[in-house]
Amino acid sequence: MELHFIINSNAGNGRGIKRWEQFKQDLTLPYTTHWTQYAGHTLLIVKEITERATKQNPVCLIAVGGDGTVHEVLNGVVHFEHVYIGVIAAGSGNDFARGFETFKTGKQLEQFIKYPTRSLHDYGSALFNGTSKYFINNFGVGFDAFVAMKANESKLKKSLNRWKLGKLSYPYYVISALFTYKPFHLTILLDGKEQRFENVWFTTVSNQPYFGGGMKLSPASNTCDGTLEVTVVSNLSKWKLLFVFGSVFFAKHTGMREVHQFSMHCIQLFFEEPIMAHADGEKQKLQQHMNTIEISVHQKAWSLAK
Repeated sequence: MELHFIINSNAGNGRGIKRWEQFKQDLTLPYTTHWTQYAGHTLLIVKEITERATKQNPVCLIAVGGDGTVHEVLNGVVHFEHVYIGVIAAGSGNDFARGFETFKTGKQLEQFIKYPTRSLHDYGSALFNGTSKYFINNFGVGFDAFVAMKANESKLKKSLNRWKLGKLSYPYYVISALFTYKPFHLTILLDGKEQRFENVWFTTVSNQPYFGGGMKLSPASNTCDGTLEVTVVSNLSKWKLLFVFGSVFFAKHTGMREVHQFSMHCIQLFFEEPIMAHADGEKQKLQQHMNTIEISVHQKAWSLAK
């Protein structure tokens, strides 16, 4: 089995490098390292490696970074067989590490290489702009995408990362965005039935419970049950929205009448105005004339090294 490490040196404001330096001290097996240089570079690296994976010579890709690094690894792997994905969490939010198993030490990884075991998990795909974007944690439109963009591009997050507090940038921008963001109208087509929601703050499709650095938005989500869960938050004041985000950390929001949650295999989202979106916290560009997103689940379609 080929062992490759995809290392994001910028993850967690340099935490990726530190985490890798600690981790590699326990490694005695041969491996290859790949250092990402820019946004999208991970995807190119992964595709080049996975193209040569075979049943006789499988590949194990270890992402050293945060949710964005794992997101790009998944998008490079989904069309190839005989590939294992592993993760060494080194980001600021690390929601993947809350919902999936990760490698903590080099000895754990070496044990896997000697005696490979895996678990099969779902992922989601979002079709828009004529192409599909794959996600492993969640896909969101509206307020959460706006906040994710602000947090990821902020100097505050970089400063907080120095103290391992980068996840606190998300709650900060939740509060600041309350005064600038405008809710939207949403129509959902699910199982042939149409539902319309007014004054929607955000809609998030989840594969696992966590988002935004530990918020338990979708407590019922299971990464290998063949379904995704949809959360729609609508028709509430700015201050009650703030209460919702506070209660999400403790999964106390699910009983609120303004919070709608349901499971799905495939769903279509229709918007009347331009909308912002994110996949695993990474900003997605929707063309101005595109007002439809189709989201579906791919059941047990990728292998997690464990």
